[in-house]
Amino acid sequence: MISSLSEVEELAIAAEPVTTAVIAPEDHEFMLAVKDARKRCFIEPVLIGRRTVIEKAAKKVNYDLDTSRIIEIADRQEIANAAMDMLASGEVELVSKGQISTSYVYRAIIAQMKARQEEAVVSVQTFWDIKGCDHLVLLTDTGANISPGEKEKKAILNNALMVMQLLGYTCPEVMELISDSANLKDKHKHFKLVKTPVIKDSQGSYKQLEAQVLKKVLLGEDGDSINLNNLPHIMLMPDLNTGNVIAKLDFFIKEIVRVSCSYTSLGPVLLPSRADVAEGIMREFIFGVALVAQRRRLANG
Repeated sequence: MISSLSEVEELAIAAEPVTTAVIAPEDHEFMLAVKDARKRCFIEPVLIGRRTVIEKAAKKVNYDLDTSRIIEIADRQEIANAAMDMLASGEVELVSKGQISTSYVYRAIIAQMKARQEEAVVSVQTFWDIKGCDHLVLLTDTGANISPGEKEKKAILNNALMVMQLLGYTCPEVMELISDSANLKDKHKHFKLVKTPVIKDSQGSYKQLEAQVLKKVLLGEDGDSINLNNLPHIMLMPDLNTGNVIAKLDFFIKEIVRVSCSYTSLGPVLLPSRADVAEGIMREFIFGVALVAQRRRLANG
């Protein structure tokens, strides 16, 4: 069981470089991360986007573009589609978003899922490495589904179980969070807003815990202090707003280090924020490479 991001990095260091489709690397911070990831032999990048803009970003960080393949495409959706096509064909094993809206990437992933006749529900998995906690904590969905119902949450959980299995979690604990709005009344309709748990069963092996309100999970019974060491392996978010807020608590709690991806049956797709700096983007490259290394290991028996 991989219990920390330091163990994740060990996997990445031991792996062969991963050919990676990089979508619109048109920012100097992102290009710096690409440069460093290539220098450390984590990735072999294929840069997809507007060549002139890529060249400007590369010049700022002294990255020699003659060492990397560039595919020149101007249209944003076509850039994302090209990257996902390469992942589907096996030409690359990892995809990473750059300076492009995530919606283009989601549409490209969904198109591939539909082509493979898979359930077209994209979800984002955010992992917390918490100081003092003996396991990684996965929060999902933290980026795609606004208000998931039963069907969507089952797909979100299946995606989470898929990536947790790669990391060696054979029977993870799963807790579904209940929105605090369950205790409020709708002023217009005059009835309680119900956000009850919807997960009853799913593919894979896991231990389902009693659903809880977010405040109780983070603050415990006394409600006086945050306790992160007893969190379950997987926490299912009730809605996108909750997912966005809780996933970014690492900005305020120094004991948390965060990485995110959208794990698909084709492989990992990294979704760094356009505001991220090189250090955070590099951390996500390392995480993606480790996941690919685990996929290779399982494929080879």
